[in-house]
Amino acid sequence: MRLLVGLGNPGKQYEETRHNTGFRVVDRLKKTVNAAPLESTGWFKLFDGRFEDERILFLYPLTFMNRSGIAVSDIALQFDIETNNIIVIYDDFNLPLGSIRIRPGGSAGGHNGLSSVLEVMQTNDIPRVRLGIFNEALFSKYTDAADFVLSAFETDEEPIVTTMIQQAHNATLMMMKDGISKAMNSFNKVAEDDKSTKLNKNRES
Repeated sequence: MRLLVGLGNPGKQYEETRHNTGFRVVDRLKKTVNAAPLESTGWFKLFDGRFEDERILFLYPLTFMNRSGIAVSDIALQFDIETNNIIVIYDDFNLPLGSIRIRPGGSAGGHNGLSSVLEVMQTNDIPRVRLGIFNEALFSKYTDAADFVLSAFETDEEPIVTTMIQQAHNATLMMMKDGISKAMNSFNKVAEDDKSTKLNKNRES
């Protein structure tokens, strides 16, 4: 059994923000496998599906980002899921817009949602898919990083975001089917013409 966790904030006002990109990838994944809602009690939404003859649970913590670990721990304990069978999918301010990075573990890198998960689960060895949301050309408009990550993507960013979500979807499926090493080799590549750099040049032209 696997547990796929999207990180984000509950509420309609947060749906299109950069901080909820993890939710959007899980939305795409659960549609692919026709996952159905699973009735359960807790501060989360849970869906149940199958991929490659394996049961997959899709988890949306509803505790707000900084307490995401509570929901992850509840479900991992309830269904006896090992940490190496958990994949956390989340936005990353430290990566340029449109890029994704797969890692088998490591620190939270300043992400409060992942930090909560690692703290509650008492391990850094949880696989994750990081989604690049940083756009240097836009960042100067905001007071700080918190305001930026809670902003919505702009119209000309959305095509890049859509592609990134699809790539993260494909990468996650590969992680489950073929293993994390193959997924890392396939998706942890820096394009010669980085998408965010290209976007910023277009803004300046």
